[in-house]
Formats: sequence, structure tokens, C-alpha cells
Amino acid sequence: MSRSALSELKTLLRFPFQGPDWSNRFMIGSALLFAGWVVPLLPALFVYGYAVELMRRVIQGEDPELPPWQDWGRLFTDGLRAFVVAFVYLLPGTVLYFGGIGFYYISFLIMAVFQPQDPPTGLFLLALAALFLGLFLGSLLYLLGGLPLPAALAHFVSEDRLAAAFHFRRWWTVLRNRGWEYLAAWLLLLGIAVAAYLILMLPYYTICLCWLVPFLMIPVAFYLTVVAAALFGIVWRECQTQS
Repeated sequence: MSRSALSELKTLLRFPFQGPDWSNRFMIGSALLFAGWVVPLLPALFVYGYAVELMRRVIQGEDPELPPWQDWGRLFTDGLRAFVVAFVYLLPGTVLYFGGIGFYYISFLIMAVFQPQDPPTGLFLLALAALFLGLFLGSLLYLLGGLPLPAALAHFVSEDRLAAAFHFRRWWTVLRNRGWEYLAAWLLLLGIAVAAYLILMLPYYTICLCWLVPFLMIPVAFYLTVVAAALFGIVWRECQTQS
């Protein structure tokens, strides 16, 4: 990796902790994700909308910087649209993943109620097969759905139309000449997420610090969200310039 590329990477990883009033902006985002433990989904939609706003600014040529929390109506609308895009792309994996788990537990419930002493071997094996296939195929489809998801979101953000996220040929035309850079960005983000997870697991295995893990996960999740928005905003902007 060249020095310039390393410098750009350091700038990208540090920007959430720089800029005007970054601490308050970071705390608001983390607080909204924390509120999602009490009120499911609704607070997170504002965070998704915030990520959309950040990506929009980066695509338009601005340097990565946490924007102010304002125009909450637009944040909610953008967040809802981003959630719909992610839901559609990840739906097949979700159905298979949780479908396999659901079939497994329902099968065992049936066996426990109707044949507790002598459960049928065939149903038992079918339940195990459904579980493992659901977990494997569901995870595979999550990967296949997650791989193009940032590009779909970036196209939706740049066009400001929900339907743009599903214009596969159009956003692939933008990406195809620099697909390796997009893949590298995706793998970079995955690596950061895995590293963050491993670090968070260290206090989990202690007795006195394990209670901190859920609270540490919240700011880490917000950090990954804004870094991903900036990273793919940069990649999309550069791809548009070259297309």
C-alpha cells in the first residue's frame, strides 16, 4: 500500500472523531441506536437517514465529516427508504436463515407434544437437515445480497430515487470499470467489522467487564455505519468520474 493510500485510509478511519462538534454528533447517533433497544427500529431509521446524508455529501464532492443532526423529517424519510432497500436485498437470506431455524424448532415441538417417547427418526433428520441448510444457504444469500447492497444504496442516494436502487444495469455500468476497487472497499469494511468484533469479545470473556460489551457495541455500530457511508460514497464518486 502506498503512503498516499495509507494516508487516505487513516483519514477515513479518523474522520468520525474530527470536525466541528464531532463528539456531540457522534453521541447523538450512538444514543439513537441505544434507544433502539427500547423502541425497535424507529430510532435506527434516523441513523440510517444520517448515513444517507453523509454519503450524499461525499458523493457530491465533500470531504468525509459528520454532518449536523438537522431536518429530522428528511432523515427519517431517507432512513426508511434505505431500510427498504436493505430489506429487499437481504430478504432471501433472511427467509432461508430463519425459516430453517423455525422449521427445526417447530419439528421438535411437534415431536415433544405428539411422540415424546419415540420421536420419528425421519422427522428428526429432516429437522436437522432444514436447520443446517437454512443456516448455510441463508448465510450464502446474505453474502450475495450484501455484496451489491452498498452500490444499490449509493445509486439510490445519488439519484435520490428509491427505484434507482433496483436499476441493476445502470449501477453496474457505473461500477464495472472499477469493480475491483469496490470489492476492495467491501472487504476493507468487512475486515474492520471483524476486527471490531474480536476486540469487543475480549471483555466478554472476563467476569468483571462482560457487562460493558452491549454498551460498547453501540458506538462501534455507529462508527461502522458512518465509515461505511463515507467509504462507499468515495468509491461511488470515483466510479462516476471514470464511467
